[in-house]
Amino acid sequence: MRAIAAIRTNRWGEEEARLFSALRPVFGSELAVVFHNRPTDLSLPLPVVDIGSDWVTGAGLAAVPDWGWRCGDYFYYALRAARPDYDQYWLIEPDVHFTSSPADFFARFSSVTADVLAYDLGPFTRDIRFTRGLPGLSHYQAVFAMTRFSGRALDRLFAARRDLSSRPVSLRNYPNDEIFSFSKVMNDSDLDCRRLEEFAADWYEESQFTSDPDLLYDMVEASAPAGKVLHPVRSRGAFVRSLGMRLSANTGILSRMDASIEALSAEDIERVAQISADNVRAALQAVQRRRARGRRREARNA
Repeated sequence: MRAIAAIRTNRWGEEEARLFSALRPVFGSELAVVFHNRPTDLSLPLPVVDIGSDWVTGAGLAAVPDWGWRCGDYFYYALRAARPDYDQYWLIEPDVHFTSSPADFFARFSSVTADVLAYDLGPFTRDIRFTRGLPGLSHYQAVFAMTRFSGRALDRLFAARRDLSSRPVSLRNYPNDEIFSFSKVMNDSDLDCRRLEEFAADWYEESQFTSDPDLLYDMVEASAPAGKVLHPVRSRGAFVRSLGMRLSANTGILSRMDASIEALSAEDIERVAQISADNVRAALQAVQRRRARGRRREARNA
């Protein structure tokens, strides 16, 4: 059973380099990166499968504006097309972090023939926009940050995505990777779908492997025990960027105030931005003070 692993990314920074260093001793030449919109002058220390909007439309898939974030399964299809001779395909995001060599982790799966391996795979019963874009099925989800799919499962998913892309589906409701992929495979009785934690429970025990919240790499490195896999773990720079973007992400309210905002002066705009910055700064400092008080109480009670 031949397996290949690939890193999914749109940049090459600290997280990608760290994950490459962890995976290379395990997979050797069977390791690649599927790179979204790679800069033409960027060379990398491993084989590259390039993916961009031209590839997406050429493959008959819907190029929704945020497909690079929303449709992680597209990266799988590009990998499968570029490397068709493998039985199993791992796709791993850069903010997946192994606290020690992952050789033992991946060895657990070397003889597992399941078509699908994913963490926390199970039913999804909430009504959200992505489930509305995939009617008529029982819906499922799992954490998409690290998964393994067989070649035949990917071929079926690719055909199903192309079929969905050929029909009228609203851009807003076009299903994301988790809802689409796991709903399709779990409703296919011919595919064997299993949970990663069935085979490597100790790697996940007492560690976080969810979509949120972000974990700071410095803290994980200082305190997490060996033999664990965590997600999402970010370098200090990436953590700061992500936190800043998320704290300032509620800009949708601006669309309801167009006329009034148009009438603001440059000085008014700067004042609004300063008030926002002051409020965010105060909230961040309040968290630090609360944590400091908690540590002092623990020290007194020790």
